[in-house]
Amino acid sequence: MKNKLIIFSKNRACQLQLLLNSIDKNAITLFDEVDVIYIYDTIEFQKGYEILIKKYEKINFIKENNFYTNVLKSINDNIEFTTFLVDDNVFYKNIGSPQFDILNTISSDPNVICFSLRLGLNCNYSHPADLHYKIGDYEINGEFLKFNYKLQRVDFAYPLSVDGHIFNTSFIKKLIITMRNFPNPNVMETKLQSFLHLIPHYIVSFKESKLVGVPVNIVNNTHQNKKGKEYPM
Repeated sequence: MKNKLIIFSKNRACQLQLLLNSIDKNAITLFDEVDVIYIYDTIEFQKGYEILIKKYEKINFIKENNFYTNVLKSINDNIEFTTFLVDDNVFYKNIGSPQFDILNTISSDPNVICFSLRLGLNCNYSHPADLHYKIGDYEINGEFLKFNYKLQRVDFAYPLSVDGHIFNTSFIKKLIITMRNFPNPNVMETKLQSFLHLIPHYIVSFKESKLVGVPVNIVNNTHQNKKGKEYPM
C-alpha cells in the first residue's frame, strides 16, 4: 500500500519549509510521493518558493494555474491513499508506526472514512470554533483510536478535512470530480461537507495527535478564518 501527499501553499514558503522539515524528521516513511501545489502574489514570495524547489529535488512542485484542475491531476490513481496538508501544518511528534499499520486501518474496515494525523485524546480545544470540548465514546486498539464522528463535537465531527486526513484515493477522487470546481483549499473543504450523509461514520487516529496546525496568518480571500492574535504574522 502506498500514500500520496498533496500540500497546498500560498505566499508561505517559510511555513512550507517548516512543514517539509518536520516530515523529514517525524514522518519520513509515511509518504511515497509528494506534490506541492503553490501560488504567490509577489516576487518576494516567488523567490522563497524557488529556494525550496532547488532544495527539495524529490518533491514535485506545481505552480497553480487552475486550483481544481491542479488538484485533480495531482491525484495518482496508482497510489491507493491520498493525504492532504496545508502549509501551516507541522508534524510535532514522530509517527513511529509503520505506514502499513496506518493505511490498513482504512483498507481493512469499510466503516472507516479516513485516518486523521491531527486528532487524538490530547485534543480538547478547537481554534476555529474557540471552543473547549471532550471526545465522546471511542475505542482503543493498540496505539490507534477509533470513533464515530456522528457522535462527536467540533474537530472530531469533521471527517472531510484537507488538514491532515488520509483518504482512500478512489473515494476522494470521486467526490472531487462530483464537486466540479473550487478555487482554493477552503472552498474545497467547504464543498466536501455536502457529502457527509454519504460517507462511513468512523475515523481512526493515533491516541495522541502527531500533527498540529499553526494558524498565525491568513492567505485566502473567501473565508475569514481565525488567525494569530497574540503573535500575528
